[in-house]
Amino acid sequence: MNRLEKLAIRTWAGKAKVTGTLLGIGGAMVLTFYKGPQINIWSTKVHLLKHKDQHVAASHRGMDNHVLGSLLAVASCFSYATWLIIQAKMGERYPCDYSSTALMCATASVQTVVYAICKERNWSAWKLGWNIRLLTVAYTVMCIK
Repeated sequence: MNRLEKLAIRTWAGKAKVTGTLLGIGGAMVLTFYKGPQINIWSTKVHLLKHKDQHVAASHRGMDNHVLGSLLAVASCFSYATWLIIQAKMGERYPCDYSSTALMCATASVQTVVYAICKERNWSAWKLGWNIRLLTVAYTVMCIK
């Protein structure tokens, strides 16, 4: 049983699928490439993107990062599409949904831990304090249950 959807480009449904896909990707790319004025509705004291080192934040400005961000957004779209195809093929060969989901989550957790350790080597940064980090962990734990 092949559960992949056929495109059938010569039918109205196939043309609607292609048009919808192009409009969706086009809209995402317009939002990625367009750099308009920043709109601040209200101000908060929480700055999740504020770096401790100001020279690091200053080096992240400029046109190079705008182009890199756009390329990464396109790569993300293609990566996610590829992931959905891989997931569909895996569902055909290994139909146990729960164990395959647990395997994917475990693999993603290992990858995340390795990346985090490589990215942040300062062990004091891993400590939870009475700030937004603790709130984030508490919210995550509450959502899992």
